[in-house]
Amino acid sequence: MPKKNPGERWRYIAFSLESRRTISRGEFLDALLHKSRKTALDNQFRITVFGGGFGILKVPHKLKDEGITVLLSLDKIGDEVFSVKTLRTSGTIKTLKVRYKGLIEEEPPN
Repeated sequence: MPKKNPGERWRYIAFSLESRRTISRGEFLDALLHKSRKTALDNQFRITVFGGGFGILKVPHKLKDEGITVLLSLDKIGDEVFSVKTLRTSGTIKTLKVRYKGLIEEEPPN
């Protein structure tokens, strides 16, 4: 993600995943990168939290709607069908981490 320009603001989008199997951060990121190509969101986002069927996507505030659209358009990883549901958008990550504390699972260290 590019460095923050002076005065640039971010939005954090909390989302949940529903699938038959556990989807890894890498698999999800690959799918998200693929869907965001040739959109305004291309290379303008970061997954800040991911695990246990829950995640938080960081996007520039002007691309919040595009971020939600791309998240909701995700439906497959390989042959695995899954769904994404956006939960809430916030100007701070702390708000979402506090609100969804019970859903956040720590990822195992590499």
